[in-house]
Amino acid sequence: MDHKKEKISILSCGWLGKPLALHLQQAGYQVRGARTTNEGVQELQQLGLEAYTVMLTQEVLIGPDAFWDADILIVNIPPRSERGAVAHVEEMKLLNSFLSTTAIRHIIFVSSTSVYADINDLVTEENEEMPETPNGQALRRIESMFLESQTFHTTILRFGGLIGYDRLPDKRRLLGGQHRNNQPMNAIHRDDCIGVITNIIEKSIWGEVLNACASRHPLRSKYYEAAAKVLGVKLPRRKWEEERPYKIVGCSKLRKMLGYTFKYDDPLLVFARPIVSLGN
Repeated sequence: MDHKKEKISILSCGWLGKPLALHLQQAGYQVRGARTTNEGVQELQQLGLEAYTVMLTQEVLIGPDAFWDADILIVNIPPRSERGAVAHVEEMKLLNSFLSTTAIRHIIFVSSTSVYADINDLVTEENEEMPETPNGQALRRIESMFLESQTFHTTILRFGGLIGYDRLPDKRRLLGGQHRNNQPMNAIHRDDCIGVITNIIEKSIWGEVLNACASRHPLRSKYYEAAAKVLGVKLPRRKWEEERPYKIVGCSKLRKMLGYTFKYDDPLLVFARPIVSLGN
């Protein structure tokens, strides 16, 4: 198949989905985006994207046939605290069931490294120990649901913490004590999220579970200290705190399978490079 003729729908087009849609369209794909409000749809349309209103709750999935007329669907709906983990599972059950009635045969499901327990050691895609957080447990259940489908092939992308652009430390966070956290970071820049997703589509990597984050894992305190230096903020004296449980997420499987070179393979690079957006 000529990849550039593939139709890609993105559910939904927010902080990551919107620049991803623009990047894929610029790369020659037929892209359709979804938002939950008319205002959101109009914003996408003004950017030159084909856009539709799609609503998903525990009980109802509403969206036009044109949006589901796709070869690939990118599901980019993180759990929201106000809905709760149980509600998110029910929403994804409804979506999963509906997708079996469509022509869509390939799914990229954007998950999170919160699916891993804090074991104070390296975690890979082989780790099966369940996390303690409700959202992490919910994502594990949802991942299994999509992977077990008999009607489409899903690749699960477990992204580290999303950074870049307006998701960088600000003065309020710096002065609020964030700089005292000594956990190692598992982070990925938005440009690398877009690069990884594009590579998966181009190389037809389906039916896989892949961690995606920078290979460097600086302590969060060092990250915030670097931000303070850039912002010219004098941090309060750092107080000693008890060591928090942590995990270090490895993504050698993704690097080997995709051959992808990260633009920000060290989270500290966000403070050293000029910002050049992909598709934004």
